[in-house]
Amino acid sequence: MRHAGGMTRLEGWPGVNDTRLKVGKRSVRVLRAGKPGGEPQILVHGLAGFSSTWVEVIEGLAAHGPVVAPDLPGFGRTPLLPGERISVGGYAKFVLQLADSLGWDRFTLHGNSMGGLIATMLAARHPERVRRLVLVSPALPPRSPVGFLMPSRTTVDAMVPIAMTSLGAAALGVAGRDAEDLGTRRDRRLLQLIYPDPDAVNPMVLDLLAADMSDEVMTPSQRRQHVLAATRSIAKLWTNPRHAWRAVDQIISPTLLLGGTRDALIPARVLRSVLARRRDWEGHVLEDRRHALMLEDPETYLDLVATWQARSADAA
Repeated sequence: MRHAGGMTRLEGWPGVNDTRLKVGKRSVRVLRAGKPGGEPQILVHGLAGFSSTWVEVIEGLAAHGPVVAPDLPGFGRTPLLPGERISVGGYAKFVLQLADSLGWDRFTLHGNSMGGLIATMLAARHPERVRRLVLVSPALPPRSPVGFLMPSRTTVDAMVPIAMTSLGAAALGVAGRDAEDLGTRRDRRLLQLIYPDPDAVNPMVLDLLAADMSDEVMTPSQRRQHVLAATRSIAKLWTNPRHAWRAVDQIISPTLLLGGTRDALIPARVLRSVLARRRDWEGHVLEDRRHALMLEDPETYLDLVATWQARSADAA
């Protein structure tokens, strides 16, 4: 890694800088790329994830305008403030504070998994701020709580290894239990939630994710507490799905929805029900793709986003 002007340039991704921003009273770790001008973009990671889950697409997205991917408070390298409580609503407010700190009145918002739920709630409540919306396997609930009682076979198969980990729901954001697992790729079943072939994963990506899960960054106990707090907030929305679905109805931003038929965490039927409800959205539920398309297949992610952006710009 090379350091320049207080930033760390990521080895392997020369156009991406690892730095910190002052947002309110806290110092926030972000990955950023691109120059002023164009369409600003904010990338929001999933439960137990980090800004580094977006690293494979940041440079490509920067062709459209400046990009910032933060570590949400309580995850990665962004601390919680004293007495602060984790919630989906709190994270939506944080994203707006981040945009204000950057001087971005309007921006495109990308969200994966829990980040997709956060992005949905933010776009519904603040349509004047979100120019476009990209949802990647968003953690939206089934239309009815009965959906919890009928999980897909893919979901059942995936839940067995997740239940055996100390972090449980951590696989919603990234694919491992701790830095050693990510670094050595011993936990193949969890990696397969994102990658069809764990042995083919770019080792530099695994090293970056492992560094963000280091005990030097956050203790396992702290990480577990934060994951459980975020999970409780998601569960509260899922047990009364009307709130999330009302937000889906209220969004006016041009929206792209991406997911996969092999996603063990957000079933394809949920994504298809969203697209049936919002026929004005563009959607792609891709065969054999999993939970985090931007990590699994960054080229396809970038191609779909670029084509959609051009199409929505022409329509506007």
